Amino acid sequence: MPVFEYSAINSTGKASKGTIDSENARAARQKLRSQGVFPTDIREVPATATGSKNSDVKRYFKSNRVSGGDLTTMTRQLSTLIGAGLPLVSGLQALTDQTESPVLQRILVEIRELVEEGSSLATALGRFPKSFPRLYINMVASGEASGRLDTVLTNLADYLEAQQELRRKVISALAYPALMLIICTLVVTALLAFVVPRIVAIFQRQGAVLPLPTRIMIFLSDSITNYWYLVIAIIVGAVSLARWYYRQERGRAVFDRALLRLPVFRTLYLKITTARVASTLSALLASGVGLLQGMEIVRNIVSNVHICKALDDAKDGVREGRSLARELSRSGEFPTMLSHMIAVGERSGELESMLDKAGKSYQNEVNAALAGLTSLLEPLLMIVVGGIVLVIVISVLLPMADLIQVMQQ
Repeated sequence: MPVFEYSAINSTGKASKGTIDSENARAARQKLRSQGVFPTDIREVPATATGSKNSDVKRYFKSNRVSGGDLTTMTRQLSTLIGAGLPLVSGLQALTDQTESPVLQRILVEIRELVEEGSSLATALGRFPKSFPRLYINMVASGEASGRLDTVLTNLADYLEAQQELRRKVISALAYPALMLIICTLVVTALLAFVVPRIVAIFQRQGAVLPLPTRIMIFLSDSITNYWYLVIAIIVGAVSLARWYYRQERGRAVFDRALLRLPVFRTLYLKITTARVASTLSALLASGVGLLQGMEIVRNIVSNVHICKALDDAKDGVREGRSLARELSRSGEFPTMLSHMIAVGERSGELESMLDKAGKSYQNEVNAALAGLTSLLEPLLMIVVGGIVLVIVISVLLPMADLIQVMQQ
């Protein structure tokens, strides 16, 4: 069926653009008017752009992905439409017409056509792995199999919103300290590159004997001003070497183990990971996914290799009939409270509910820890920067005191 690109305005006068498929331009205009959209310009997309939509979409997605916000909004809207009794194809068409993201719009057109051809929604979503994660596809598949697609989509939208909120809080908590660190680094670099050399030159012309701190400061200043390109090359080389080592199996294991042992960061990192594991597994179980399959999916969303191994070992133990709580406790990678809550859920038959409560509990702890970490980092950065500036000032004042003594004598 031909695809048309259009520019239109709605009943409130807001301009919009998009694509719509129809038999001809006249039918496309009528279709838009029936949706309360009044086209001002409409033209058919050339066949070269639509004749091979699979390759077009794949080419389009090499550098573009659906954002987390768009995916969450689409999931919530599709859940509402299906819950209201609208057929799946009609719901996908409605989403295509109202979404403002051109990337998501093209995907929805392709998905709707695949569904019309007889594919399941999960199979159609699986054609776009960069936009729909494995967790999303498996939950949709379980919803289709159980006939509770609208409920599963609602749970999925809730889960995506919770994960986005957690990610937003982590980023916002670390953004200010990172910005302060960058500004402080620039200030110290400017002092060493422009201020210190001029002051030290005065002492050298007077023949003053420079103390060790001042000589160290001069060395750093000369390195920045005269060999800045070597400094940049060393930094870039160190970063590249670290990235290469991290991509190696041994390097990844060393780095991930360090994350689990850092004194202050360890607790926050472990709580964030535990919250994700518990919330994701709860959402999967609520959607009808089996425990073993759910643990396999959860294992794929965890980046730390040691926690992945703990989940793999726990999954093997559950497959052999052992308790999930006991297996997680034996690994030593997860908090004890999580094992206790899972044990209660297994005994009472409410594992899904207890995992959900554990995920929310740890997410609340993460929020509190982020607030405390932010309040701690701000004065700590100020102390560090103040200490560096103090060292620079002392390095300048020491030869000045010696020079004054010489002049007095």
